Amino acid sequence: MKLPKFILRKDWNIETEFAGIKNKILIFSKGKVFESDDNGDYIIEWIGGRMILDFDGMKSANDNGNILFEIIEEKKDIEIKVEEVSDDDEEIIKNWRIQLDVKTSRRKLKEIEKIINQKVKEIL
Repeated sequence: MKLPKFILRKDWNIETEFAGIKNKILIFSKGKVFESDDNGDYIIEWIGGRMILDFDGMKSANDNGNILFEIIEEKKDIEIKVEEVSDDDEEIIKNWRIQLDVKTSRRKLKEIEKIINQKVKEIL
């Protein structure tokens, strides 16, 4: 059974000490994606070791209180509805509605609105 993917929120480092000298070794870079195997286990392997976590373990894994992973939301297919308009209506000018539903931040929404306004005004 495949479970949701997780993405690493920040670089994952391990501190080592040898002969009194401390080193910080990068294990995985921010953005690394981890997937479950068919048994629902997340197997994390690197040169220095191996760790097996379940779904709850991935959700709660932290580094000094900072959550390490977040769930990647799978993108849903886009649904487009098209209605055929007869050729007679091709040149008729009337009010039409164009609606676009997006999941984004308010800041990005304003950027999208600005771009649409610029491009649509050119066409109209």
